[in-house]
Amino acid sequence: MKCAIMQPTYLPWLGYFKMMNQVDTFVFLDDIQFAKRSWQQRNKIALHNQEKILTIPCITKGLRHQKINEVYMDLSTNWKSQHHKTIEQAYRNYPYFSELEYILEFYNEPTNKLSEFTIALIKETAKNANITPEFILSSELKANGSKSAYLLNICNELGATEYVSAAGSKQYIEDEALFAQSDIFVTYEQSEPFIYKQFNEKPTIPYLSFIDYIANQGFLKMEEIL
Repeated sequence: MKCAIMQPTYLPWLGYFKMMNQVDTFVFLDDIQFAKRSWQQRNKIALHNQEKILTIPCITKGLRHQKINEVYMDLSTNWKSQHHKTIEQAYRNYPYFSELEYILEFYNEPTNKLSEFTIALIKETAKNANITPEFILSSELKANGSKSAYLLNICNELGATEYVSAAGSKQYIEDEALFAQSDIFVTYEQSEPFIYKQFNEKPTIPYLSFIDYIANQGFLKMEEIL
């Protein structure tokens, strides 16, 4: 059984879904420490062919050691309306903009926890792309530990035989060498930037949120490249 373990991310890039599409079980790592100004709460889109970062404001004052699943979004601001309008402004003239309507509807949801919002959005996107692993929250498991020990314990609890890891985790996984001493085989997903023809003939900006690809190419093309 193949397993991947990733932090829940706001509007992740295509490589996130490529990894998800390779495994039987995808674990949202929702009970590690929240990192401010990370991809956990922000991502990039293209606005007038320039990078535009969308950030979910979160309540963090005096809460330095919050876990991701303990973080509340700051609903005292109008960020949901702003993100909705920015995405619409950026992509409304793109050929597949209508396929992003489900995302815009999420901004009307009453959810107030960051991880609940981002995970629900990711799962709905996976459904639209016909990506169908079993989804699990790490906070629902008994496994404990830190860094690669925690990842290994999760894999063992799930009965995984192969762990698909993001390339960025390779150094500490191999330095700690715990997987090397186990029966679980590790592979590293190292996606290159997804280059695709922009409908307006503008140069592609690499590593944008998946919504840029959907607006340009649609979900059927996303299924093909993943």
